[in-house]
Amino acid sequence: MDRIKATASIAADEVRSIEWSSVKRNTVLVAWMVSGLVAFLAPIIQWTVHKKSFYRSQGYMIEYENQQREYEEQQNQNQNGEYQYGNESEYGYLYKECSWWNVACQRQQMRYAEYYMGGEQDQNEANNYNEQIPSWFVFLSGGQSEELNQWKEENTGVRQEMDETSPTAGEIMAVIYMFLVLFVVLIIGCGTFYKSRPFSTLKWGLAFLINMIVVNFLLLPSIISNEDRMWDESIYGFYGQIGVLMAYFDFWVLIFSTVFLIVLHREEKKSDQEPVKIQEEDYKTMSA
Repeated sequence: MDRIKATASIAADEVRSIEWSSVKRNTVLVAWMVSGLVAFLAPIIQWTVHKKSFYRSQGYMIEYENQQREYEEQQNQNQNGEYQYGNESEYGYLYKECSWWNVACQRQQMRYAEYYMGGEQDQNEANNYNEQIPSWFVFLSGGQSEELNQWKEENTGVRQEMDETSPTAGEIMAVIYMFLVLFVVLIIGCGTFYKSRPFSTLKWGLAFLINMIVVNFLLLPSIISNEDRMWDESIYGFYGQIGVLMAYFDFWVLIFSTVFLIVLHREEKKSDQEPVKIQEEDYKTMSA
């Protein structure tokens, strides 16, 4: 706790020591801060606007239809008393809603779902199936499967859909990581331009950003779905997928990183040529 307070105090002193008048005069620093803020916020704003636009045009009707369908199914089950909790009634009270980070709970529910769907399978076979699934895959995928959705439906009485727009833990972590890397590069850039440090560290940071974005671009087709049910069942449609946010992030940050990498390269060339020009002028003066 004391260490955190000390770090916060040092950071506050650093902010107070900034000469804002010199910041305003430093056009490259101002351009970096404004462009970085745009690259940081534009993907989020663009994604949110498209989601809300789809919701206002079609999403609210899809949401209403989904709610009506769930209500009717619950009413029918209440009237008919059709509460089936798997092959054995003991599994009914073992059902749990798992958080995205709770791998143990997800693995347990996947085992119950496989046992329920197994029909002729026994408990040992269900356990063997579950042990073949590594924990890292369960964590990154969120444990989503058709069997698990049917298991939830049987235990809650609510129809479960394979929601393509629901982000997995891996996708959430990927988005957090990308924005965190961008934030760190922005901080490095501010320090570099304000204190007139060499550009080498900043250039490596921008190069890393570009490399990360190129790899992400190649993976996006496997993350983003364009199936018809995306438009029929999701209240945000195609734009509700977190992969779309990643695509917007890649677009804005790629422009930002490429432009400033070119600017830094030219600035370095300029600064390398200045000593040569000064030496030539001194030589001409001495000759005269």
